[in-house]
Amino acid sequence: MFNLPTTLRVNDIERHIINVDSRFRDSPAVSTSSNFYFTLLTPVRNVLRVRITSIEFPNNYHVFTAKRDNVSLEVFYMSGGSPARQAIAIPDGNYTAADMVDALTAALATTPVSWLTVAFDEVTGAFTFNANQYFAINTTYGGYDRPYDYGLGYYLGLSRKLHKAPGSGPTWSVSSDQCAYFAGDPYVFLCLNDFQCVRQTVQIYDVAGRQRLDAADFNALAKVVLREPKNYMAFDDYASQHVKEVVFPSPTDLARLKVQVLDPYGEIMDLCSSQISFSIEVLEVKNASLYNTIRDSLALHYV
Repeated sequence: MFNLPTTLRVNDIERHIINVDSRFRDSPAVSTSSNFYFTLLTPVRNVLRVRITSIEFPNNYHVFTAKRDNVSLEVFYMSGGSPARQAIAIPDGNYTAADMVDALTAALATTPVSWLTVAFDEVTGAFTFNANQYFAINTTYGGYDRPYDYGLGYYLGLSRKLHKAPGSGPTWSVSSDQCAYFAGDPYVFLCLNDFQCVRQTVQIYDVAGRQRLDAADFNALAKVVLREPKNYMAFDDYASQHVKEVVFPSPTDLARLKVQVLDPYGEIMDLCSSQISFSIEVLEVKNASLYNTIRDSLALHYV
């Protein structure tokens, strides 16, 4: 507990615990569980501090989506003696390596390149595409011009380039040249109004990792670490020791909350109709003339 001045009376400060549940957000028909407003029926005046005390986050949103541009590849091949190309796309969803083999096999079966097969080696962690004719896989099809998270090829362990199958027959193959990745995001961010507690710096370099193409910062109130695997609820009850609070330099009224959930790149997430909830502790100063004294006493707690 922070040190309070001796002149402070028991009713000079009041603690509110407010639960925010996206199921009860404003205008649910025109908002989402990752981008919404939440109006307090009774505003809290002269707020000194806002702190997140618990977060309940469903870790079942899709890692692979068309919006994330990580569900497609392109195959180059020869057809009737002429060069041809064919796009391959898998459905939005979450995949294990075995699931990915099944999804790619099903996608290939409906295209002119159904002769192309795919397998995964659990020992090496590599995907291998095999065929009885020449082909190449283009991982720059769609996706992003960056060294990580650039598209489906990144998750299959294929670097961002055109992978040509070597050899002269009777079989041709392309295998992963880096590690496959299916763990999903290790963390997400929870934004509340313009309250700033954690800053994320995003730097985008070219594929070679030498030239910086873009850089930007964004702020959030909380970094939510996703310890649980997919299809489990992630609970954060302050045990992670990540600070999730803001102390205001002057009295602030709290009447409406703007809530956003962002991925590591600062993009609003699609939570696939799942709902989030969190609780905030709000300290209200009843005696406004003591605001600065109480605020300074609170600051001493961290010295």
